[in-house]
Amino acid sequence: MPSGFRMDTDSWTKEYETCRDLTQEIVQLIQDRNINHPDGGPEASRMTAAARRKLGTLGTSLETLLRWLDAPEAAALPEQERFRRRDLLHVLRNRREQIQQSLKRQQAPSQREALLAGGGGGAGGSGGARETEATAQLDARGMLQLQEQVMQQQDRELEQMEKTVTSTKHIAVTIGEELDLHTRLLGDLEDDVDVTHTRLRAATKRVRHIIKHSSNWRGGLFIFCLIVVLTLVLLVAFKVIRIFR
Repeated sequence: MPSGFRMDTDSWTKEYETCRDLTQEIVQLIQDRNINHPDGGPEASRMTAAARRKLGTLGTSLETLLRWLDAPEAAALPEQERFRRRDLLHVLRNRREQIQQSLKRQQAPSQREALLAGGGGGAGGSGGARETEATAQLDARGMLQLQEQVMQQQDRELEQMEKTVTSTKHIAVTIGEELDLHTRLLGDLEDDVDVTHTRLRAATKRVRHIIKHSSNWRGGLFIFCLIVVLTLVLLVAFKVIRIFR
């Protein structure tokens, strides 16, 4: 903001919007640096320096806006409006401090790389994880908290999977017991059919013997009908066994 600039209410609003946009611009700059240049280098250093310069400009502008709220020019604003604007500025100042903390992680790159690698950076490791937008704004403590949250989420998913597997196991056991029961029932039915078939053959032999030595054709006809009925019963029994199988 130029020296000697006389600010009014509209100018304060425009300057606040400029500060807000500048904050987002700094955040985007740091994210681009961490995603495109995770291993550092000249371009990463240039982007870091640019972010620090913009943070300095942002800090000066925020202090000017705060001083204006205490100046006589702000007396025309209602007290509630002044409090609201002060809260907006405090939000931006806190955001600026968070960004400054995120830049300090360059002072301990090995600690951040260890957190990203998840402790798996041994000789046979795959080189560790890459920086993402989710981790771009986190310092070492934030990275550790994020890692703990991911581990807790994985634990909850494993517990849910265990419950699902246990429920599936119970269903499988129940189905197995039902199959065993049906197998026993079919075995009993098959045994009964075999017994009936044996008895039917014995009865057939006796009927043939009776017909052969009997001159009463009506009795022979009745016995023949009885044989036909028994044969039909046997056929139905065999069909039932095939259906259940």
